[in-house]
Amino acid sequence: MIKNRKQFSAWVIGLLALSLAGCNEAEVLPATTPGDDPLAGDPTRREVILGFQNKLNIKTAGTDTRVATRADAPIATTEENEITSLDIYVFSSDKEEGPYTYQERFCYRSDGSTIPNATKIVLTVEGNNVALATLRPKKGLFTKFYCIANQPKLLKAGAEYTVFTPLEQSSPGADYNVVTKAGIPTETDFLTFTTPLLDPAEAADVLLTPLPMVGSYSPALDLRDISMGSRTRINMTLSRIVSRFDIINDEKLSHLTITGVSMGHGRKGVTFFPVVPVEDADPTKTLITYPDRDFDGADANKGTQTGAFYSYPSPIADKGYLIIKGKYALNMTDVPQDVSYMVDFEQSVAGTGGYIEVKPNHRYTVRITDADPFKLDVNITVSDWTDGGDFEYQPENELVIGTLAAEPAGATAIENNNTATVSPDETSYFSIPFTSNSEAECSIVYTSSPGGSAEWLKTEITKDVVTRAGSTAYTCKVSKNTEYTGNLFPKAIIVLRSKAGREESQIVVKAAVGVPTVVAATGTPSEPAGVNSYVAGSESPDVTTGVLSMQKQENAGTISSMKLTVTAKGGSKLSGLPAWLKADKVIGHETEAVDYTFTLDQNAKGFPTGPFPANAAATFEIQNLSDAAKKVTVTVNVTEAAAP
Repeated sequence: MIKNRKQFSAWVIGLLALSLAGCNEAEVLPATTPGDDPLAGDPTRREVILGFQNKLNIKTAGTDTRVATRADAPIATTEENEITSLDIYVFSSDKEEGPYTYQERFCYRSDGSTIPNATKIVLTVEGNNVALATLRPKKGLFTKFYCIANQPKLLKAGAEYTVFTPLEQSSPGADYNVVTKAGIPTETDFLTFTTPLLDPAEAADVLLTPLPMVGSYSPALDLRDISMGSRTRINMTLSRIVSRFDIINDEKLSHLTITGVSMGHGRKGVTFFPVVPVEDADPTKTLITYPDRDFDGADANKGTQTGAFYSYPSPIADKGYLIIKGKYALNMTDVPQDVSYMVDFEQSVAGTGGYIEVKPNHRYTVRITDADPFKLDVNITVSDWTDGGDFEYQPENELVIGTLAAEPAGATAIENNNTATVSPDETSYFSIPFTSNSEAECSIVYTSSPGGSAEWLKTEITKDVVTRAGSTAYTCKVSKNTEYTGNLFPKAIIVLRSKAGREESQIVVKAAVGVPTVVAATGTPSEPAGVNSYVAGSESPDVTTGVLSMQKQENAGTISSMKLTVTAKGGSKLSGLPAWLKADKVIGHETEAVDYTFTLDQNAKGFPTGPFPANAAATFEIQNLSDAAKKVTVTVNVTEAAAP
């Protein structure tokens, strides 16, 4: 069970270390003497020192520059604090409110290597607790810094992203300086990038040290004054974007020898800023079973094995679980038998409880208390994964969500006070009241955006009244972005965050989109005319099935095609087409109504060989691109042209 009230309160409130943890105001310091850095003497650049407050282990070629840890056993191991790579992405704008686009990139590699189109930096140590990165970004603009450690590869829509093009500015230092050419990517696009995605079919695709970490400087640093020569220091803490599982098992007492650990209903990856689990466009593919990780180490099956398993975050709704595999033998004379147990992330306290949310930068200790061939008894404790000790919950630092309110009443469907389903046609949605003892912010992260950015929502935060000493009431209004005219409405996460601490809460927003409407296109949809057809189903209230009849031609070189018009607010997508039924496109979202042309490929693998008609030769789906659960299942029949 969860061991104490502090830990339970921390779980209930949902405190989460994300991106920037403990970021201080920028501190202006005297300029340093130019050294070996070729940019040091460049008057168009400003020296910025990033001070990372972690007890990091900086790996360099041939050396181990380790920041000293406390005398007592550290919470994070040396391997978990290891930094083998650090990428600092710089985004700038001529206006403080943005938009921000890519300006440049600074990189550290433990082997001393350089990265194309990036500036090499080194990491140094200050005192016992701080690692320093010195960089010199260009002056002239407002600038933000996003830091990613131990994860040099970024993915956009599932593919590695490599196209970084610097912005251009007209007259750095002048009052009329503007960005003449935006950089690529935009900050908004960058915030949708993800980690590489785990592949459950790859046995070696498991999370190991060094672990990915993130940190950011969210308020923009003003670098417009080109005459300013002093250096600026920014302090931040890197937070791990994975969760750690420690397993306590004494095989002499439990009679269980653990051999492997994995996770069911897990997530493939996460975004970085903030850390949000990745969702697949097809909801049936969102959750995976992690490949097995060998349960080994000096203390495996002898006591506490730290870092026995790492995972990406798992929201409560996923109902994730650990899978513990091994061999069980009650007596030494018994033949050990293979066993496998599911350990739910579910605990009770004082007779009540539920699923535990697996959060980034948190530790989960699984203590095995008893085992038999069919059942495993465990207790789970939850702690923040800090470098100096367990998480201490401070009530005066809490960020507390009130009751979500629809505007106007009934315009928004609210579920469990953390999920809102809204109509994309409405002009006003809902408000989120909350309290925080420090300045707070409200932002939006889109979990997926096929075809490009689709910023269909906006947030507006207002400060209300002070409710008690040190605590202020806020309201975050979530409404339609009136400037958005697209037809794609991806699921969004509203992130409420205290700027001074680690407190954060998330509200899911989904668009109320419907099942696509599918009809034969107007005019002459079939080629040859009249031989192919589409008939919609008759279910109520939504049409969820249809039948597409395609005619096999006597001459395989003769085209046999059918054009369908699919109408869907939120766009549409084809899924599961057989190899012998080609489509001119698989995604359409520029407008609500999109034409798809389907063509038979009689030479393709799997094409029906008869007898004809080949009814139900295949099926495929036409999904709403913004909500794949809203779909039409199409049955494909193949007929044969009548003999002359």
